[in-house]
Formats: sequence, C-alpha cells, structure tokens
Amino acid sequence: MYSWRAKIGVIAPLDDKVEYAFHKYAPDGVSFTCTRLSFPGPTPEGLVYLSDQLETAAAMYRKQRHDVVLFGCTSGSCIKGYGFDQACIQRIERACGWPGLTTSTAVLEAYQALGLRKTYVMTPYPDATNQAEKQFLEDNGLEVTSITGVGFHKIDGYSHADKQFLYRNAKRLKREGAEVFFLSCMGLATMELVEILEEDLGVPVITSHQASLWACLRHAGIKDKLPGLGRLFTI
Repeated sequence: MYSWRAKIGVIAPLDDKVEYAFHKYAPDGVSFTCTRLSFPGPTPEGLVYLSDQLETAAAMYRKQRHDVVLFGCTSGSCIKGYGFDQACIQRIERACGWPGLTTSTAVLEAYQALGLRKTYVMTPYPDATNQAEKQFLEDNGLEVTSITGVGFHKIDGYSHADKQFLYRNAKRLKREGAEVFFLSCMGLATMELVEILEEDLGVPVITSHQASLWACLRHAGIKDKLPGLGRLFTI
C-alpha cells in the first residue's frame, strides 16, 4: 500500500509537473491521485473558467479516503480576490467530503511559517493576473515590493520554461527591501531551483510546487524535514 501515511488528491490544469514533483520529493508512504481541469490560459477569464470546474473535479474523490485534496493552481485559487482561496476550499470539501487546500493558501501558510512578509515575486502571467495576485497577497497582510511577469502568457510557453531561463530572470530582479522571493505558478518546474536560488539570492525562496507539497504534508500530519527544498522544509 503506497499511501500508508497519507493519500493526497490533486486537482490541477493539464500538465505533468505536479505529479512529477510530488512523487519525486514526497516522503515514503505518501501517494497522490490527480484530476485534470481544462485550462485556456492564465488570463483572469481563463482562471475563472478553470475554477468553475472545481466541484466536478473534487467530486471524483468522494468514494475513496483522502487526507487532503489540493486545488493545485496559484493564480486560479486567488483570481477573485481576498477570501477566494477559502471559498475554493469550501467548495472542494462540500463536493468530496475530505479536507481541502489550495496553492494560494499554501503559499500564505509558507510566509507565515517563515515569519516573513516583505516579498518580491516572479510569475509567467500577464499584467492583469499579476495585479490580481499582488492584490491578493497584500490583502492577506504581505508587502509585495515588486511583481514581475517573465513573458510566458500562453500554456505551451511557460510549461516548457527551462531552469536556466527561470534562474537568470530571478537573478535579474531587484529585491531592495524584500525578505523572501516567491516564484509563482504550478506550471513551472521549480523544485530543483529552490535550494540554488536560496543560496545565490541570499533570501528564503517559496515556489508554488514547494509550498503546495509542504502544506499538503503538514495538513496530513506529516512533518518530515526534506533536504534540498529550502528553508521552508526545515521548519
């Protein structure tokens, strides 16, 4: 039995990065089941369309026990502003009967666990989505010193962004006054970058994949400190 410690459900846009990252880095005894959402792109309209499918996807988990069911999309779980992540959690829980979680909630919990609130952010989103995410973070008590979109506004583009591109763009950002760097989006492969960026930027790093895995494990009662995933996983 692969889920002798925890079974986690993941609802995410059509992509393979979530399964790869979670299965590669999760501790032994944790398994994942995944359900896909149709996703036209990371515009506000596309993200609302994505979240509108949430109940149907969550209902797939009703018949089998899950410790947590995650809506694995950062901007999709905050696009409608303050409290939308909690509304998404409630919709998941009503549809499947198991504890819900979202990536944007996980990110907020990561900031709280690190005890840091001044952040700079890099995303693959267009300006309107960046503004919505910035507003969400600030309405939840964070100070966003800057938020920068790196130009991947279509699914195919940012789904194939390589580590070199992400690393170099992260290094170019100005971080005056910021205490922590957030690399946003579950469509970016970021787990292998966390520790390298922390070393080279000199600040703690939060990424959507890393925070989501960390929060899923913590909500499932698993407190393993995992190597190579940054300061967050030492807490």
